[in-house]
Formats: sequence, structure tokens, C-alpha cells
Amino acid sequence: MASRSVEGNRQRRLSSVAAILIVVAATFVKVFPFSGHLLAAGAALAITHMHGQNRIASWFGRLPFRTVVLGSAACAAALLVTDVALFRWLPAAGLPGVDFSRFHGLRGDAQTTAMWIAGIWFLVGPTEELISRGFLIDQWSVALKNLERAPLFAVVASALTFGAVHFYEGTTGVITNVIAGLWLGGLYLQQRRTLWAVITAHGIVDTVAMLAFFYGWL
Repeated sequence: MASRSVEGNRQRRLSSVAAILIVVAATFVKVFPFSGHLLAAGAALAITHMHGQNRIASWFGRLPFRTVVLGSAACAAALLVTDVALFRWLPAAGLPGVDFSRFHGLRGDAQTTAMWIAGIWFLVGPTEELISRGFLIDQWSVALKNLERAPLFAVVASALTFGAVHFYEGTTGVITNVIAGLWLGGLYLQQRRTLWAVITAHGIVDTVAMLAFFYGWL
């Protein structure tokens, strides 16, 4: 019986690693705008459903409204303060600034900026959080189950992935996104592995960034 249990655990860990690789690979598929977000989110939902895990309902489970609001606000504030500091300190240390060239055209363009903000709240934020926090942290938690602090290591692994998929922002952009992934991953665990607060925090931070591009602050 013990050998069967060990083998079953090994199979579950391998299955989780395979699922992680599939979803991460899907994020790099660039066929049309945001195709990676949609394909990876679809793959994450399909794999979770196929595994028979009741995680999808849990991701969107109910928490007290106050808990979600306070958690998302605190995390967003921490992310913004961290970003401002890193945007100054890392270039001062000799690293290149974050490559925000894809957003330079937003300056003074209210219509395009509004479209980006809508896209953040309805597409980018929900899909990135479903993938990087919901799916990857849960799958890494299974893959690293034998470790004493598997959930914390899962947050770190997910944050590293989150940074890597933002490679187009350059080295400083990857680092700042890894730090963001740690903040958001911690919030995800604090919110009992639900997604409402992390989606909201993500949306707040990215909205502030879009407004900063619009006004020429970045």
C-alpha cells in the first residue's frame, strides 16, 4: 500500500509539472493580440477541469467584501511603492530602465488609454492572475508537496515565471515583475486562494501605469 501511495504522489507531481510547462509555453504563443493570455488561461481551465480539481469554483469563491477591498488596496499600494523605488534604484545600479516603448504612444491619447484600461480589467488582469496565481501556485504546491514550505516555494516559482513572460520589458522589467509576483502571490494565499483581490490589485496598479503613460510621467 505504501509503495502505491508513493507512486501515486509521484505521478501527481509529474502531472503538475507537465501542466505547468504546457500553460507556460502557451503564454508565449503570439498569433494575435493577447493570444498568449487567452490560450494559457484556456489551457489552465481545461487542465484543472480534466484533473477533476474543484479549484475553478474555489478561485471565484466568496470572501467578505471588506477582506477583498482591504487586501487588494494594501497590495496595490505596496506594489506601487516598490515599483517607484525599483524604477529608480535599479537604473542607478547600472541596469537599463524598463522598456516601456510599446506604451509611449498613449501620451495624450485618451481613447487608446481608455481601451488599454478596459483591456486590463476585463482581459489582462483576470487572465494573468488566473494563470500565474490561481493555476501556477496551485500546481507548484502539488509538485513541491514534499517540501516543508511548499506554498511559499510555489509563490516564488510562480513569481519567477511571471517575471520571465515580461521579458520584453528588459532586465529591470523582469525583476520588477518578479517582485510584483511575490506580492500578488502572498495576497493570493492570504485571500484563501481566491482571485478577486489579486485581480483587483493588478487592475489598480496597471491602471495607474496607463495614466502615467497618458500624462507622460513614464
